[in-house]
Amino acid sequence: MEELLLKPRTLEHVKIFWEKSQDEEIERLFPFNRGTLSDAIKLYEESLKPGARSFGKVIYIDGVYIGDVWCYGIDENDDKRAFVSIVIFDKTYWGKGIGKRALKQFCQLVFERYAINKLCAFTYIDNKRSIGSLEGSGFKKMEDFIEDGVVSCYFELSACEESL
Repeated sequence: MEELLLKPRTLEHVKIFWEKSQDEEIERLFPFNRGTLSDAIKLYEESLKPGARSFGKVIYIDGVYIGDVWCYGIDENDDKRAFVSIVIFDKTYWGKGIGKRALKQFCQLVFERYAINKLCAFTYIDNKRSIGSLEGSGFKKMEDFIEDGVVSCYFELSACEESL
């Protein structure tokens, strides 16, 4: 099995991720905001500030940077939840269970680091691999919904389920 490491994000990772995610197939499969490289750098810089509401790691397999996993909308006060997202931009690693492994590691880290009770995630209903990664790492599908004409799914993982 490949060695999977979650490493700290750097400015260079942000630039690589932005470039690699400018891909028609990735854009079709993953519901994340499109923006300029400057927008991505600004979001990254915000994530480094004390009290930031986002946190991320980069995914390495056998020393190769293949994608990012992050949480956003971190709310430790009211809803006690955050939203999680993962994108493996290197398609040669799709369908190998890496997303599930990375999500499991990352979710454990987030629950240890933040005073939250739940992680939430969205994906498009047509993204079967993403759904499999979420379900395989313990997320439960809560509902389907339509946004901008696309059928999507909403998932949740509670802190007590993650520890099982």
